[in-house]
Amino acid sequence: MKCKRKTTVSYSISSILRSNEGTSLVFVTIIAIIIITSVVILRMAVGPLWASADKQIYQDQAYEMATSMGETVDTLILSRKIRLDGYSSYPHRIVTHSPAALANATVTVTVSRSTIDAKTFVVTVVAEVSNTEYTYTATYTGAGTSYTRMY
Repeated sequence: MKCKRKTTVSYSISSILRSNEGTSLVFVTIIAIIIITSVVILRMAVGPLWASADKQIYQDQAYEMATSMGETVDTLILSRKIRLDGYSSYPHRIVTHSPAALANATVTVTVSRSTIDAKTFVVTVVAEVSNTEYTYTATYTGAGTSYTRMY
């Protein structure tokens, strides 16, 4: 038979649990409360991190949509397939598109005349993904079929 020391912590705890009725129930309840509290604290700490990650994804998607559409419109304008002075009113919405691949996403392209010069046009591409917005702006100068992009 193994000799037990009466001064060890485990012996003290086991003797208390054996001698007092209901202490083991209290002990188990305290451990359960500690575990549940730890889970709640962990959930509260991780929640904002998940929300921040989702917001970053939406910002990245809006940026990609706006720059992609802006570069496409830029190519069409510089290749003379879109005439900016051909619109009757300014600002004029060229296109609004909602891609099927992204829920709650729209991209809108508008053109307006600059207040500085009648031959200067501002093309604005606004992409919105789940209440996150990114704006791409390009300025062009010229008339008729020849435009130059100003940076």
